[in-house]
Order: sequence, then C-alpha cells, then structure tokens
Amino acid sequence: MRTGIIHHDFVLEARTLAECLIERYSGDDDWWSSSVEGASDLGDELGGMDLIIAIGGDGTILRSAHVAAPMGIPILGVNLGRVGFMSEIEADDALDGLAWYLDGNARPELRTMIKVQIGDDPTPHHALNDVVLGRGQEIRLVDIALSIDDVPLTTYRADALVIATASGSTGYSLALGGPVMEPEEESFLVKPVASHMSLQGGLLIKPGSVVEMTLETDTDALCSVDGFYESSVRVGQTVRVEVSEHSATFLRRQPPSGFYDALTRRLGMRQGSMQRTSASSDD
Repeated sequence: MRTGIIHHDFVLEARTLAECLIERYSGDDDWWSSSVEGASDLGDELGGMDLIIAIGGDGTILRSAHVAAPMGIPILGVNLGRVGFMSEIEADDALDGLAWYLDGNARPELRTMIKVQIGDDPTPHHALNDVVLGRGQEIRLVDIALSIDDVPLTTYRADALVIATASGSTGYSLALGGPVMEPEEESFLVKPVASHMSLQGGLLIKPGSVVEMTLETDTDALCSVDGFYESSVRVGQTVRVEVSEHSATFLRRQPPSGFYDALTRRLGMRQGSMQRTSASSDD
C-alpha cells in the first residue's frame, strides 16, 4: 500500500504526528510525508498512491484535496484545527485509530468540485469549497451581472458574489446565512455578500448548469478560488463556473446521517449528544 502524509507547514504537532504514523504503520509499505506547501510539486510521486492522510486544519485538508482529486486518491483528514468540517478523526485518536482505515473498512464519500475559468486565462482552476468574485483594494460595491445557461438573470450590487459547493456550504456561505448542503450533493449555490436590492437569499443551481459572473464596475475586482488562488478581474471580464470533472474522495467511518451529528457538534449546538455518540462508537 502506498500512503502519503501531507501536514501543516508550521505546526510542530502535525510534523511530529506524521513521523509517528510512518514509524508505526509503514513496515514494508511505501510511505512518505510532505509539507502542504511542497505538496503541489510532488508530481510523479503521486502516481499509484492508495491514500493521502492530511494533518492540520480545514485549510491543509483543502490543499491536500487539490493535489489528490485529479489523481483519484482518497483523503483521510486528521484534525489539528479549530473546527474541522472536512476532517474525519482528531489528532489525539489518529495513532491508534488509523489501523481501521488502513484495513479498508471506511466508506468513500465523493464531494463535487467546481471548475472556474477566469477572464481570458485558458487554464481552468478547480475549487472544492468556493469561488468568490468581489471588490479589490477599494472599499466600494461592485456590480456583477449573473447569467445561468446563457440566460441573464440579474445584476448584483454587492461586496462580492460567492459560488459554493456542498463542501463550501459550511464555510463562507454558512457565515453569510446560506443553507447547509449534504456533503455528496452535486448542486452548487450562489450567495451575495452584503447585496443591495437583489436576490439576497441566494440561488441553488443544478449540477449541469453553467454560471457566468461578469464584472460591470469600472474598477478591478478580485477572484479567489478556495481562498488560496487569486486573480484580478477587469471590467467586462467574465468568470465562468460549472461542475468540475474532478471530485474529492474522503474516507468516513460513520454512515451519511452522521454528517448532521458532526455538524451540530462543530457548530457548538449539541456537544453533550455528540460526546455520548463518540463514547458509544468507541465501545
């Protein structure tokens, strides 16, 4: 079995845990570890990988998914962050708990990604969470014309416009008052940020649709893909968004319904209930 570990660059506990996992589990198998900053340069080392273990917060897991998804490699998220919406197990449980996943017991959970074309750039970018088009350095509203499947819908006057996947629905979109979507839902949603006189509630878009956001404000704006790739957008340029051919696969222990229990715990809504559930699952 070929297993890679991608860990947070500047968290000593993440690097130490990676070393401990390799020492305990590698044996005669092929294991390696990399910082998250170096993961994008792995290239041929990813060929034939069976699993990537991502150790850190949601940002580390998100970047690991960008590396793993095009290769079809499943991801096991180990949480060292504050919330851990994408993670599967806590760091304190990883050393003893990893064996269950390595034995092939886990359920694969496929998460839809979106493909983003920015202006005249021929290179597509793929997002697991969201793409955001909004104001740049100037503090002012931007006008963004929205069309769906070549049909003009409306022009938002807002700070920004967010297009989020099901994974991203528990991130920026949720903070904006948007709905939470089930992890394997293939639809995506559009949610404005501080919009003025427009469809503030947002829109749920079916998987086969193409959404285009065209900047109409006579000042540069910024397009952010998953929060770590950014590109400037000029007036008249369009950001095109559709479902990606890539999807991210996460390993899960609980059935799909376990998402709701984990969601309420991470939002601080049912701490006592989740603690009892966790205790019973360890028996």
